[in-house]
Amino acid sequence: MKITDIKPQAKNENRVSIFIDGSFAFGMDKNDCAFMGLKAGDEITREKYDYIADNVLYTSAYKKADRYIGFKMRTEKEVRRKLREEDFGEDIIERVIASMLKYKYIDDESYAVMYAKDCARLKKWGSERIKAELMKKGVGEAVIERALEGSDIEDTEEVITRLIEKRIKTTPIDIKEKQRHFNFLLRRGFKSEDIKKVLSKYEQEN
Repeated sequence: MKITDIKPQAKNENRVSIFIDGSFAFGMDKNDCAFMGLKAGDEITREKYDYIADNVLYTSAYKKADRYIGFKMRTEKEVRRKLREEDFGEDIIERVIASMLKYKYIDDESYAVMYAKDCARLKKWGSERIKAELMKKGVGEAVIERALEGSDIEDTEEVITRLIEKRIKTTPIDIKEKQRHFNFLLRRGFKSEDIKKVLSKYEQEN
């Protein structure tokens, strides 16, 4: 095997992309590349390649993933995406993910419960919005459903009522205002039937 090129990565000046026999092989830290003595035009043995993959690349990928989840909890999909952005190979990524799943450093179920609680309490989102955002983050539908059931989200009608009370100036509300409030609450992720039920109370007051 021959190292045909070593290119600096456009998104990260501290990393380089290694090409072997004309094809991209892996990305690695620039300092690790220098330490391993890798140079374009050099032959690389299978033993050295395996050593780099099993030790240098895996250790580097694990440290990056560990730092990434150190700031806040992340989903499995988010960690995978982060490592792919750094040009780690899929085999290295799989090893890192498997280890982090084993020791619960990545736990989509715990993440989903925490996320659902925070979004319901702080952002006043409904279950549909929470579900959509978690799916974007790669959390499975069954996991999301369990998280919503176990997150002790406040009664939907009470939350909708509090949000409406902050927006309504006078009652009864007309059709145009009702539609505006309906769209607002729908974007928040509340179910249409729950929204209609609460809004109907304000139509009936006068």
